[in-house]
Amino acid sequence: MAKKGKSSSHKKDIKTMLVILFLFALVAVVFLFFHKEKTPPTISSAVAPVKVHKKSMVKKIPPGSAGKIAFILDDWGYHMGNCHYLKEIKAPLAVSVLPNLRHSDDIMKCASVNNKDIMLHLPLEPYHNLDSYPDNYVLTTAMPVHKIEKLLEETLTKMPLIVGVNNHMGSKATEDRALMKVIFQKLKNKGLFFVDSMTAPHHSICGQLADEMQLPFVKRDVFLDNTNTKEAIEKQIRELAQKARRRGYAIAIGHDRSLTLQVIKEDIPILQTQGFEIVHVKDLLRHR
Repeated sequence: MAKKGKSSSHKKDIKTMLVILFLFALVAVVFLFFHKEKTPPTISSAVAPVKVHKKSMVKKIPPGSAGKIAFILDDWGYHMGNCHYLKEIKAPLAVSVLPNLRHSDDIMKCASVNNKDIMLHLPLEPYHNLDSYPDNYVLTTAMPVHKIEKLLEETLTKMPLIVGVNNHMGSKATEDRALMKVIFQKLKNKGLFFVDSMTAPHHSICGQLADEMQLPFVKRDVFLDNTNTKEAIEKQIRELAQKARRRGYAIAIGHDRSLTLQVIKEDIPILQTQGFEIVHVKDLLRHR
């Protein structure tokens, strides 16, 4: 009977040891499992592949693939209030300055410092005019050739930084071949280009005459701010984009107004993300 008791006790000791070993192994397995779950993934195995994959999914639109757009803003020279926009707008922009105004020279300096193109906004005779101008400020169809040449030469001499000219008013003048031929010859001799503001959209002879004289030329496609509200200006910019997409390029003319400049400043980055390239007017000229 003594041997049987001893054997039974020995078996119990073995069972107890096996249970302890099993529990120890179970604890070890659980510890390893939770430790592995809490260990953060390495950069090489997790983060980097995801980032590379996301970048590869971003489709970059090449600049100019949707079309090219140039902006001209008229009527500068009355004040300096919007000069700061010329620094804030980080894209080509043409500033068209009226001659002999109080701040004409100041605006040209501001534009030059901020790498904006400077143009002469040349006053030409309209059919109807409610504004008052000094004598000989507006070139007219009744002026003799020598007077046109003299007045234009004086204006161009005072504005040596200009790269081109567009017309201020001029619905009557731009229909007159004799007047425009004198003007175009002077501009050609000076190495300047002409932009037809299209104040006489159905009867202007400027395009045909520029072709004949081989004068660098382009015409306006869209007026931005005939209606001076944000909604109207944004609508015109959408029309501008549509024309640029269809033809490959388009030119907009607006005015020296805070609202116009603010909308342009906001919309240029949007146009660029859509594949439009904002360019200098000279990049769109015929007969370059």
